[in-house]
Amino acid sequence: MIGRALGVLLVSALLAGCATSAPLQVSRGIAVLPANNLTGDPLLVSGAGLIDRYVRHAEQVSVGDVLQSEARFQLQQKGFDVDDVKTPPGSPQAGVPTSVDAALALARQNGVKNGVLYLEIRRWEADAPTHTRYVVVGLTASLLDPVSGREIWHEHRKAAPVATPGVINLESAYVVAARKVIAEMLAPLRPEPPTK
Repeated sequence: MIGRALGVLLVSALLAGCATSAPLQVSRGIAVLPANNLTGDPLLVSGAGLIDRYVRHAEQVSVGDVLQSEARFQLQQKGFDVDDVKTPPGSPQAGVPTSVDAALALARQNGVKNGVLYLEIRRWEADAPTHTRYVVVGLTASLLDPVSGREIWHEHRKAAPVATPGVINLESAYVVAARKVIAEMLAPLRPEPPTK
């Protein structure tokens, strides 16, 4: 009898470990903050080379910028009302928060009442600078309620490879990996139905 109970418990634990995150309905309004890059590498995807700077006059764009933009796009596609962090006149400029507490403080300082998405890049390493086959990505996402200060949802992606097939250069691999990872991490989020 005890052996059978242990077997059922073991199978239940294994099934729970394999399950994907269940859908989570949250407030329709979300502001996506700039991603906090903890890697120590600027992770540039454009604007770093001479051609970008002097011929195209391109601004520097980083993986953090791509993650923020992709999160905004994918949340809008799901039906969320995505806002920017608007800085009131006379306030310090909105920056990159360096922690969950800093993200909450930034949201409150800028009068954000909706949920706030805070991203932390913990690891971002390509297997090779050219013909990149994969990028090892470790990323954390938190959905915060600036009014209560509570964390509504948290997802931690342990560092693991993200395939980037057919990509020739590092910058393109970074963009492909960013799109895939954001889609994976934000998959469980759903907007609450509109109120009538």
